[in-house]
Amino acid sequence: MQPWYPRCPPRFGLVAPVRAGQPGGPTSDQVRGPGWRQVSHGLYVPSDTEERPEQRIVEAAARLPATGMVTGWAALHLARAAWFDGAGRGVPVLLPHASRIRALGPEVVRTRRRLPTPIELYGVRCAPPPDALAHELRREPDLRERVVMLDMALLARVVTMEQVRALPEAATRGATAYATGQCRSAPEVRMSMVWQLDAGCAPPLMNREVLDQQGRLVAVVDLLDSQTPTYGEYDGEMHRTRSRHRRDTERGEALRPLGLESFTVVAGDSRRVQVRRMIAARERAACASGPRRWRVGRHVPMRQLAPDLTTEEVEGLAGWGTNPGF
Repeated sequence: MQPWYPRCPPRFGLVAPVRAGQPGGPTSDQVRGPGWRQVSHGLYVPSDTEERPEQRIVEAAARLPATGMVTGWAALHLARAAWFDGAGRGVPVLLPHASRIRALGPEVVRTRRRLPTPIELYGVRCAPPPDALAHELRREPDLRERVVMLDMALLARVVTMEQVRALPEAATRGATAYATGQCRSAPEVRMSMVWQLDAGCAPPLMNREVLDQQGRLVAVVDLLDSQTPTYGEYDGEMHRTRSRHRRDTERGEALRPLGLESFTVVAGDSRRVQVRRMIAARERAACASGPRRWRVGRHVPMRQLAPDLTTEEVEGLAGWGTNPGF
C-alpha cells in the first residue's frame, strides 16, 4: 500500500476546457464523436483527459464569471491539501449575491459581503485557504469532522494555527477548542476526539516522544495521556505489513519496562470498543506503583509532507500564487 501524504504533489498537464470552433478546440462534427467530452454547456476537453480532482475543478471554474472563484474543498485541494479531495461532491464556488449566472450545481455559495481577494492556482481563481476552510466548515454538521478539517488543513500547511483561531465562530462552532495541528492523519484526530468526548479524558498529547529518565528517546507514540502513564496507537492499513508490525511490537516491548499501559484502536472499531480499551488502559495505569520512570519529550511532526519532486518539477514551480498547470 502506498503511504498517504497530507500535501498533494504539484499537478502538470491539466486541460483547460475549450469551445467548439476555438483554436485548439473541436469542430462541430468532432464534438459528436468519441474524441471529445463535454464538461458543461459549450465547453469540451479531449475524452482521454484524466478525471482527477484538479481537472474537475479546472472544468468547473471555466464557467465562472470574472467575479467568482472556487472555494471549500476545491480551493484547499488546489492549495495542495490532499485530504480535501471532494469525493462524491460537486465543486463549490463563491459568487456575489447579485450574480445572475446559470446555476453551477448544488454547491454555490453566494454572499452579500465583499468577496475575499482571490489567489490564482493552476490558472483558477481561488478563495484564500482560510476563507475556503471557513466555507467548508459551515457545511459540516458534525463537530468531530470539523476538527478533522482543521487539523488536516494545518497538517497540509495551507493555514496556520493563528489563522484557524481567527476563523469566525459561526463557521467553526467550537471546533477550534480541539484542533491541535499535532495529528498526522484524520483517524488520529478521531481517536483523540473519542478520548475526550466519549471516554471523558483530558486533552491528550499527540505524536510525542517518550524518554527514559536519562533523557534517551524510547519511542514516539500517537496519543499520550497527560495525567496517567497511558498511551494509545492507531493501527490502520499501513500497520499490516510485516516490517511495520515488527516495529510496533518492538516499540511496545521498549515502553513496557517504563510502566506505561497501552491501548490500540484498529480501523473500523466502534466508539464503544475504543472507549472500553481506553478506560481499561487508564485503570491499569492507575494501579501502577513506584516512581515514574519516563518523561515527556517534544512533539514530532510528520517528517515527509509530500513525495520527492524531480529537479525539473521544483524549478517549474512559480510560487504560491501561480502554477504552470496547463
